[in-house]
This record gives sequence, structure tokens and C-alpha cells, in this order.
Amino acid sequence: MNTQDFDVLVLGAGMAGMSAATEAAAAGARVAVLERAPMIGGSAAISGGYVWAPATEDDLRQEDQGEYQLHGAKVVAGYGEAHSWLGGFSAPLTQERPALAGRGRKYDLPLAFSRMSQVIQRAGGMVLPAVEVGDIVRDSAGGFLVRGTTDAGSAAWRSRTVIVATGGRQADPKARAELSGGAGMALRGNAYSVGGGMNLAVSLGGVLNLENKGFYGHLFAAGVTPVSPVDFIAFALYQSEKGILLGPDGSRFAEETRGDHNNATALAAHGGRGLLMWSEEVQAEAAAEPFVAGSPQMDRWQISKDRGGRVGVGSSLAEITEAAARWGYAISPDLASDPAVSERLGRGRIYFADVVPAITYTFGGVRADARGEVLDSAGEVLGGVYVAGADMSDIYHKGYGGGLCAAVVTGREAGRNAASEALRPVPVEASAATGGQP
Repeated sequence: MNTQDFDVLVLGAGMAGMSAATEAAAAGARVAVLERAPMIGGSAAISGGYVWAPATEDDLRQEDQGEYQLHGAKVVAGYGEAHSWLGGFSAPLTQERPALAGRGRKYDLPLAFSRMSQVIQRAGGMVLPAVEVGDIVRDSAGGFLVRGTTDAGSAAWRSRTVIVATGGRQADPKARAELSGGAGMALRGNAYSVGGGMNLAVSLGGVLNLENKGFYGHLFAAGVTPVSPVDFIAFALYQSEKGILLGPDGSRFAEETRGDHNNATALAAHGGRGLLMWSEEVQAEAAAEPFVAGSPQMDRWQISKDRGGRVGVGSSLAEITEAAARWGYAISPDLASDPAVSERLGRGRIYFADVVPAITYTFGGVRADARGEVLDSAGEVLGGVYVAGADMSDIYHKGYGGGLCAAVVTGREAGRNAASEALRPVPVEASAATGGQP
């Protein structure tokens, strides 16, 4: 079996992995990027392309008050530099505009990834898709040997340092069940991110924080099935922030104004099924204007209806109560007398949907320090092992401050630090043990 030698190995070719590899290559390292999927880009390549973050740490803390939110501040602080750097690969497609709990710009990410690949390869590295990594071990010199399979058969790669950036574990059905009390969730992200990178980090002595059960996602109408990446955007019912969300017993359990992404998290913690209702006025607004300026205009209710989603429209709450009962919801007659509900549902027709949470990526993952170095059970760095993006635990917990910006910031930091460590002179004893190879 042929073994190829590099300074830095990056596991994962999404936004975090490609940012890390590009930064490491720019620092002079020879980098290999190993991607499980047949194409690079990960969840970023199938996203709306908005790179955003909260404007201040106070804004972040208002959005995410979770006790496990440890690394979100670096995303806020790194926002400006992330855009300056990313703009060198793809000019922004929009001006800076409001986005969820912050502001950001939209980019042509496939173009950016293509140009990042050029940087990596010009520095003597490679980007290799369709790789199934089998295991990773330390060699006698303290570096790493990764073994796996490619289309051509068995292969191995050796390096001084490793960066884990495989995009989280949302594609693992067991993980989705854990995050929803056993109910399970729809997937609206990278189908190749099953937690493989996290497991490899653990095999080297790293630890996970799975007590952080936060995730980023949106509400989907029950019954829809994504068949293309655009469906991840088309099915997301952003208008839930202006609606009423009920559990099967007819009770409200979410602070809907916190946004559809937070409503999805609340629903997962409340059994995984809910009845969402919104006014005719909200429906007209949602169908006429994109939720985020610069993104496609679409009628998400109509798209969901046409694609088999459980949605409907009624002339009154009483009419909806009958329809919802057939789906297993018990709406109290007293709901109509609640002033807050009446105000939100208005005087016209009421649109409604049987909704489920759909997950994009997980927040709990590999514990790391502020430099992105993976920690062991004693809180000490493993040495040579870094993590970035959705594999890195505790960037967020009970709120969301932007995934693409987090991936760029943590990826670049991991890339710089991994390259610096890899390019340090090899001790004489270690060099002799490996015949002078990394």
C-alpha cells in the first residue's frame, strides 16, 4: 500500500476544511484534504451562501445564552477578516444585509472552493474526494498515519498534524434521534456528515461534549422529501417567527419571535411534532419577498403543498381545529380568545402546517481550546490534532450565530496553527526514527 507524505492532513472539504487547508498551504505547508463525499463543498455548497454573524458579543449573548457556548465570540471578532479573506476568492454577490440574528454577505461558494483548491495544489498539496477513512494512528515520531480507501483501492497518508473538519454528525439517524427525544428529525444538510471525524478524534484521545444538544435547522412541513439542495431552502418555513406553534396537546411551548431556526430546536425538545399557524397577511408577505434579501423569492407554503407536505388553509380557527384533529392535534376552543393568538392570526384566512424539525448541523462535538487544538479528558491538548467548523463543540448552544462564518474563522485558525506546528524542525531523534520523513 502506497503511503504519501504531507505536512498537514485535513479531514473534510467543506467550508471549515477548505479554509483550514488553504490557510495552511498559504503558510507553506504541503496539505492533503480527504473528503468522504464525491464532491467538495459539504453543507456550504448546498447552502444559500450567506456568510453572517452577530454584530457584537452582546448580540450573540442575546441570541445564545447557553452555558456551553464557548467559542462564539471568536466568530463575532473574526467576521470582518473572514469577509476580507473570502472576498479574495469570490467577490460578494450582495452588499452587507441583515441575516437572522446578525448581518452578512452572499458569496459564490463553488467558485471560492475552486480557487481555494488551486492554492492548495499550487503549494504541492491535493484535494481528494471519495475517500473513506478507516483509521488514524500516531506514528513513532509523533506524527499521524491515516489509512483508508479510494476509488483506486487502499491508500495511506502520513503527516505531522491533522485537522478534523467533517461537518458534524447530523446525517447519523441515531444522533438525530438523540437530539429529539427519540422522535427523529428530517435532514437538511450534508448527507455525508455522520460523525466520522469526531470518532477519529476520540480514537486519538479526544473527548466529545454530547451534553450540548443544540443544533441549527428549520421547520419543514411533515411529508415533504428533499430531492435537491434547493429544497433545503424551499421547505424552510421561516414565517414561523410570525406565527403560532402548538404541541399535539394544543399548548404553545416556543417563543416564536426568536426565529424559525430556534423554533426548530424548541420543537425537537418538545416531542418533534407541532402545528404551525400564520395569518393571511404573513403568508402574502412571505410569498412576495425573500426572507433574506438576495435569496430566491418563493412561496414555501405552496411549494410544500405541491410536494406532498401536510399543509392547509382555513377560513377560521374552528375550521382548522377540525383539520388538525385528523392529524392528532387537540386545539382548545379557548385558544381563539387568547389576545396574543388573535393578534398573530389576524382576521383573514389562516394558513397552517403539520411541522417537524429539520437539522442542518449539530453544535455538540469535539472539545477544543481557543486555538482549535483538541483536548483530552483532563483538558490538556493532545498535540498535533486540531478541529474546526461543525466538528468543533460549543461554538453555539441554545442559539445560532452563523455557520459559514464560524467555519471560515475556526478553519483558518486551525490551518494556521496546524501549519506552524507541522513546519517546526523535527527533533533529531524523531527524524532518525522515520528516515527523515514527516
